[in-house]
Amino acid sequence: MEKVLQEKTRPSPIGGLYWIEIPENILAPIQLKHKECGPHYFAVEIGENFISFEFLVRNFKSMRCECIAPATPAQKIFLLEKAKEIFTLAGVPFHRG
Repeated sequence: MEKVLQEKTRPSPIGGLYWIEIPENILAPIQLKHKECGPHYFAVEIGENFISFEFLVRNFKSMRCECIAPATPAQKIFLLEKAKEIFTLAGVPFHRG
């Protein structure tokens, strides 16, 4: 899984943390206004026996900005599709339950 994350995301200097950049065409209006805060991204954390995809849009410039917000419906779909791609490439079966 870690190899796939290294290839398909932006690794953080902090071990086990990765960033998935959000395409401009699905940014929320406030995030589009805040281009100077970009890029906007989702955080992915991986540990010994877990992987966590965070549905909070973050940026690299500020910890406190109005463009940091919960994912919109389009952003959620994007992240879920990206998670499925990562699991598939890592050989992890992905089943609807």
